[in-house]
Order: sequence, then structure tokens, then C-alpha cells
Amino acid sequence: MPLHWKIAPLEHMVVCVAEGAVTIDELMAYFAALDAAGASNYRKILDATRATAGLSEADLGRLAAYARSLGWQGTPGPMAVVTGTGGNEPLVANVKAMLRLGRRMREFQTIHEARQWLDGEQPGRPS
Repeated sequence: MPLHWKIAPLEHMVVCVAEGAVTIDELMAYFAALDAAGASNYRKILDATRATAGLSEADLGRLAAYARSLGWQGTPGPMAVVTGTGGNEPLVANVKAMLRLGRRMREFQTIHEARQWLDGEQPGRPS
């Protein structure tokens, strides 16, 4: 499974590592896990240094519809995407397409830079 995550309730943080091409089913499982844990408003790091983009427009539409079906009314937490020194524009574009308008997101070369930024950011508002 190319998508692994750890939810840390005491830190209000989620760290997710993506490797290879992430499928829509894996993303749906990730979002369901966040919802079940009440972690949708947590600060998030996505380590995408070894990931590739592979979502179609239909996949992105399906994910958006799924997110709306959850009925979550809070404010999502900020998201740091780690892309390494080479960047990963196709994947970052896929991530941006899934985010709510106005969501705090920044791209970083290292996980240390991402953590430093998130340490200064507040989690979102719970539902």
C-alpha cells in the first residue's frame, strides 16, 4: 500500500507518507480514517518525495463528492507537502485540486522545514 499515515491526537498532527502512485481507494481510506479519528482539523504533513500523481479528473470529482458527503463543518488544518529537492508539481496539483478553497497549504523540500512551519500554525476548528 503506497499510502501510510499516523494520527497523533496529542500533537493534533497527521503524518502521511505516499510512495508510488496513490489510488483513489487509498485516499478514500485515508479520509475515512481521519473522519473516524476526529482528525480532519489536525495539522498535516504529506511526504510525497517518492510519490507520483495518478488521479484522473473523475477521481478528483469523486473525492470531492465523498468529502462533501461526510458533512464535516469544521475548518481543516494546515497542510505541508514535502516534495524533496526535485519538487513534484503533478502531485502538488492533484493535492491542491482536493483542498477546500482558502485551505492553508505550503510546499517544502524537507520534512524538517514542514514541521517547523506547522509548529507555528494552529489546527483548524473541529466540526
